[in-house]
Amino acid sequence: MPDVFSPWLIWFLIGVVVLLAELAVPGFVIIFFGLGCLAAAIAAALAPDALTMQLAVFIVVSLVSLLTLRRLAVRIFVGRSEGAKESEPGNIQVGGRVAVEQAIAPGREGRVRYRGTLWTAASEEELPAGTEAEITGVSETNRSCLIVRRA
Repeated sequence: MPDVFSPWLIWFLIGVVVLLAELAVPGFVIIFFGLGCLAAAIAAALAPDALTMQLAVFIVVSLVSLLTLRRLAVRIFVGRSEGAKESEPGNIQVGGRVAVEQAIAPGREGRVRYRGTLWTAASEEELPAGTEAEITGVSETNRSCLIVRRA
């Protein structure tokens, strides 16, 4: 009985599935394994009975492309935010206004409401609950703690 799927076709189909999976999984990692599968498909077309060679081609091409091309691909395809300050994690806006929910004392943390969510906050001055404050940065030791001052 003839083989329904030859080795090169199996490698090729796995490679296509892995390449398409990269569209669903962020990070530019599995695309290089798809390239390894496609290279192994070429090796399987040239030597269909040499499974060891096919696996070696898959491993070598996957690792070499991952180590050499990933940094370039990330630089090309992943965007950068312009004007973001280093003290801003994500989209925390320095100068943004917050409402103090739990009083903040110097050297102690309190709670503020920023964009509808409660955040831990610290200040060098006394801020009673109910006052409005301004974000001046983010704590270096706790990136989820906002540094605020009286608005």
